[in-house]
Amino acid sequence: METCVICGQEQDSKLYDDYNICTSCADIMEDVMSEYFIHTIWHSEPKEHSGYLNYLGNTTKYISDYKKLIEKSSHHTKDVSRRAAEAIEDSDTPSKQRYFERMQEVMDWLGKSPEFYHYYFKDYYVCPTCGASIFEKYSKNEVGDWFVVSCSDCGTVIKKYFSPKTV
Repeated sequence: METCVICGQEQDSKLYDDYNICTSCADIMEDVMSEYFIHTIWHSEPKEHSGYLNYLGNTTKYISDYKKLIEKSSHHTKDVSRRAAEAIEDSDTPSKQRYFERMQEVMDWLGKSPEFYHYYFKDYYVCPTCGASIFEKYSKNEVGDWFVVSCSDCGTVIKKYFSPKTV
């Protein structure tokens, strides 16, 4: 069996086809990436940036959207890494301490592997059904403990996240 590229433990399943990442690290990766994805589209809400969206519509909008998803990835990596380090120091609960220690490993790996942002988001910047940009046509809803991003044109679910953990 192969080992996880992040923590070195045995890889029990393969969530990401191109990367050997164990379930524990993949769960944390989903938390980290969901925070980044939600933060990115939240600050790009269509009604707040109509001028920018018109510009995107008149140029190569999908390339611009793709760049927008990854442009602040290094800042995000540093920010979450800092918050995880602070949480490790402040945590009295062993399980939380282990979670944040593993999160720190994930963030260290992401810092060394920024290409993973390209890989992770390649399928999420446009609707897979109608091709609409998520920066132009999306809706976000909380359904129980889930945060759901859908295409506002056709209703296709683009990404569904368990409510992100606050670090």
